[in-house]
Amino acid sequence: MLDREPFLPYNFQLVDYFNNTGNASSRIVEITQGCFKKIVEARWIQSQYEESPVSSYVSVLVATPFHCDYSYNISIDDNVIIGPNCQLLDSTKITIGKDTKIGARVIITTLERPKDPKTLKGACGTKVAKGIYIRANVCIGDSCIVEARVRISNDVIICSRSIVVHDILPDCIARGNPANMHKAYPKL
Repeated sequence: MLDREPFLPYNFQLVDYFNNTGNASSRIVEITQGCFKKIVEARWIQSQYEESPVSSYVSVLVATPFHCDYSYNISIDDNVIIGPNCQLLDSTKITIGKDTKIGARVIITTLERPKDPKTLKGACGTKVAKGIYIRANVCIGDSCIVEARVRISNDVIICSRSIVVHDILPDCIARGNPANMHKAYPKL
């Protein structure tokens, strides 16, 4: 699928690919979780280093259960934590910047809402996907929803249960339905 181009989400090839990648992505998450747990449990190693060895070996933590549609459209930078029960519906590009925390039960969807009821047509209608860009040093609270075509700038906090439907500017706190930028937090 290409960004901003219509596609048929229930095409036979996509359904087959979706079923295969779903199984593969769950195995990858299980392997990652197992490695992370072994590194954290090795506390005797930590005393030998000034810094924790965890940060040098594990840069992305994805808690299970985790769901994504295709997985190859997701780009994750260093030092990212994704909480349990998250859904990244990646019909097109989802980019997550470094030092980002995504809380539990967050839904990030790239499928745009239909604008005309005549185009719905159930499973036979076309869908349009638009990319989502989450920059560095962002905290997305539990149970948030981030909709298609949203850009979240650097140094942003999105409060729990917020629904993000428009771009969020840098250095601010956003909350509500729809998420509004309420105040900028002071720089230290």
